[in-house]
Amino acid sequence: MVNYNEILRYFPIKIRILIDRVLNENDINHNTLEEIRLRTNRPIILRFGNNERILEGLVTSEDILETLQHICDNSIYSYQNQICNRIYYSKRRT
Repeated sequence: MVNYNEILRYFPIKIRILIDRVLNENDINHNTLEEIRLRTNRPIILRFGNNERILEGLVTSEDILETLQHICDNSIYSYQNQICNRIYYSKRRT
């Protein structure tokens, strides 16, 4: 099972704080969280099974870029090449 804090570390600090505050204030079990949806100029949506929670505030394109940089360890170019190589390899095998 993935640790909740390991997932939050990929998000910008303002998003981490917001998600953590909402989950802790409402006594929501972190293990029920299935999806964190980020879309530019839209609010963050947390999905718990059939339930969703819409958070206050809007996500900026900078928030999404920072999240992607954290996921890729600040090497988006390298990560992009890995994805392209896997897709190419998958297409060759079929």
